[in-house]
Amino acid sequence: MSNPLAIFGIPNFAWDILALVITFIVIFLLIKINDWLRVREKIPLDISRKMVHTFMGPVYILCWLLFSHDALSRYFAAVVPVLFAIIFVAIGTGVIQRDEFVKTMSRSGEAQELLFGSFLYSLVLVWLTIACWFVPVTLPTAANPLVSPTGEPVYAQFVPTAILVIAPLAGGDGFADIIGRKWGKRKYKIFAEKSIEGSLAMFIFSFVFSYVILGIYWLIYNPLYPEAFSLLKLLVPILIISLVATVVEACSPKNFDNLLVPAFIFVTIWGLQMLYYWELFNALPLWINYPWKIWTFTPV
Repeated sequence: MSNPLAIFGIPNFAWDILALVITFIVIFLLIKINDWLRVREKIPLDISRKMVHTFMGPVYILCWLLFSHDALSRYFAAVVPVLFAIIFVAIGTGVIQRDEFVKTMSRSGEAQELLFGSFLYSLVLVWLTIACWFVPVTLPTAANPLVSPTGEPVYAQFVPTAILVIAPLAGGDGFADIIGRKWGKRKYKIFAEKSIEGSLAMFIFSFVFSYVILGIYWLIYNPLYPEAFSLLKLLVPILIISLVATVVEACSPKNFDNLLVPAFIFVTIWGLQMLYYWELFNALPLWINYPWKIWTFTPV
């Protein structure tokens, strides 16, 4: 949430580099632990791949809390998914041979598969980090009124957009595949074969993962800034987003859900802001590049 070494004169970028390294190690350990469980037959191969898919995104989003949130913090954080994207391309094209990694990350066991789902997943994380990086809540004070270019005071709020995109993509889609494969009996097909049970899991776990990740951020920010954001206020938007994600996943061609699901969620969030401006404007801020225009408001 901040640079804890600032009191020793360590600049924010130095702390962000350390946070970057920690984040990469955490994600890499997640993959290695999953690989260890697969090799020892603690979890089957098809579950192994989806476990990485399910938890990699949420863990990465939670690691955002490590960074100083300086102006350049998002770019340091984005290095992590960029590195994984490079790794996926290198292995997928045969430049690097990592058979165990391929078994853990691909459904078919073919290295080329990493060039589709896994690579797109990494690109989405890069996009979310650059475009939807949140800024911790700050309050205007007499010493620092946080005025906008128009001279009006502003109130900087929590930005949940990235969480609301990654939760359905990771948790929802991950459990949809796991439950659909194991218990999916009522099949249907639009572009790819799905099941009613899997789609129901997509909806439920999209909602659950959204609320769990938001809940962790709420536990951190609410004691300091009770007005940061309201979990209750986000209930209906999250239900709508979960439903949209479920429909899009059901209609997506094979290997393209990692791209289409986040794209449609992003459009849905934008639409919710436009349709329910007064109710949701402060609950679903979309961009942070122009904070006084989009994700702040003038306090009464």
